Amino acid sequence: MSRYLLPLLLMTAPAHAASLYLCPLDKAPQAAIGAGVTAPDGARLRVLVSEAASLPGCRKLALGLDTARIEAVYPLPRDAKPEQTILLQGDDSKGALDVSEHTLIASRPEPDPPAPMPFGENLLAAMQLRSFGVEERVTATLQDGRLRIACKAGAKPAGVLLRGPWYLPRAEAALQATFSGSGAFLWQAADEARAAREGALDMGSLPAGGRLALPPGLERGAWRHFTVLCPQQAASLSLDALTLEPAAAHPAPRSTWIWSRTEWRERGQAMLDWAAGERIGEIFITVPLAEGRVAEPEALAAFIKAAGARGIAITAVEGDPHMVMPEQQAPTAARARAYADYNAQAEPAARLKGMQFDVEPYLIPAHVLPPAQRDRRYLELAARLRQAAGTMRLEFVVPFWWDSKTELLRELAQSADALSVMDYRTDPGQIYRFAVPFLDWAEAHGKQVRIALEAGPIGAETQRRYRRAAPGAAGDMLLVELDGLPVLVLLRQPAAHPKAQAFTLAGTRRIDGSATTFHGDKEALRRLLPKLEAVFGAWKGFGGMALHEWR
Repeated sequence: MSRYLLPLLLMTAPAHAASLYLCPLDKAPQAAIGAGVTAPDGARLRVLVSEAASLPGCRKLALGLDTARIEAVYPLPRDAKPEQTILLQGDDSKGALDVSEHTLIASRPEPDPPAPMPFGENLLAAMQLRSFGVEERVTATLQDGRLRIACKAGAKPAGVLLRGPWYLPRAEAALQATFSGSGAFLWQAADEARAAREGALDMGSLPAGGRLALPPGLERGAWRHFTVLCPQQAASLSLDALTLEPAAAHPAPRSTWIWSRTEWRERGQAMLDWAAGERIGEIFITVPLAEGRVAEPEALAAFIKAAGARGIAITAVEGDPHMVMPEQQAPTAARARAYADYNAQAEPAARLKGMQFDVEPYLIPAHVLPPAQRDRRYLELAARLRQAAGTMRLEFVVPFWWDSKTELLRELAQSADALSVMDYRTDPGQIYRFAVPFLDWAEAHGKQVRIALEAGPIGAETQRRYRRAAPGAAGDMLLVELDGLPVLVLLRQPAAHPKAQAFTLAGTRRIDGSATTFHGDKEALRRLLPKLEAVFGAWKGFGGMALHEWR
């Protein structure tokens, strides 16, 4: 049967036609197909598919489809406005896509924000050139990553501007030039404010060893261009490469998580032997508590002393998304006080280095904690933990994609001494790009930041790409609105609906985790670590590489 006949056939509903319902959670019946959601007033609701003619207290939209043709439903945020393409990702091992994340792609997507200027790459390959000077005494070319400048003699300013698609990181760094030529070419750097008034800051001259320091006072995030000024006499410059290189090295210990509560208690010596062999300088362990106190203070003190004798620091780690819930914040703060009390009573050699909280509130379902409340609850918890920790070091674990949460990070700096950023990628370029905003945050606020990589197993998921269909056409997914809530209805067979926007399945791909974890190639991670440490060490606030599931 042709798929194009289906919309006509659906005008007559099947005998057991399904409807989409939006019900209060306490009135929602059991249904094989459904999903939780939160109303604007915080009420917990459930979207579900049912063949019932009506459900008391629920809003209804008749779908006119047999239930067997419906694979899943997935509510979108109420303010979502999908345009051309929708990406859905999740586990489909049980016969239906259990969506874990979605991406809405507009027909005219926003341009990507500037990336941080990379270290160790020839910047000239991605730069644009513009000559200036009223006497027209400059001839310049930029081709295949090589810059050639020829200047005639003259008294008025002349030279070239070099622009690129980046911003400058706050690292201690310098430009390194590979060049030949004659005459002294002055280099300058300009940020947005200085470029607007045709000003710049001096960096030094070539030839002068090929190294050009980034000037103090330059607003790195608003970098606009480098200027190369001709001398007054005739001169030439051949630049074969221009790279950004670390100008300082701030070494920091590697760290790792040991989540098993019995590991340090029962096999502590073996764990320390392994850590020393892996050049681990800090271990995050779970410390059992009882009645508001560390359960076994003598055992913990002995382990911390043994670790300290090997040059290894010990930090207590806690983690549960529900810690941000209002009813859980006080008990969580009490746990922080228990660690602070332990440190206050322990001798210096037996003290924890600090406490770390891996909370991840975005893992809480929307019907439990609305997404709009997550940041506020998180910051409330952070402030309570700061008060409870006193002078003890307090660290939070955050995902790399929080780099866009500038307000949250600004306020979090009032509570946190340090962050561990889950930079869970395997591509070195991505690791660098996702790390720099947080390293810059550390520089701006006088904090420390660890960059964490994943080495544990990650289950494979499926990603589907759906594209908007023509009006009235059948689709593999329908976007409907139920009481102001946009809901995606995933179908096993194409269908149309008079009150829905249809989307057709444009492609499916398997995501096996190799872009996220080094679990399948830990030797690649061993080779990569020294390179990352050499680059990230250019930030004073670099707290070291943290390895998850390394053991």
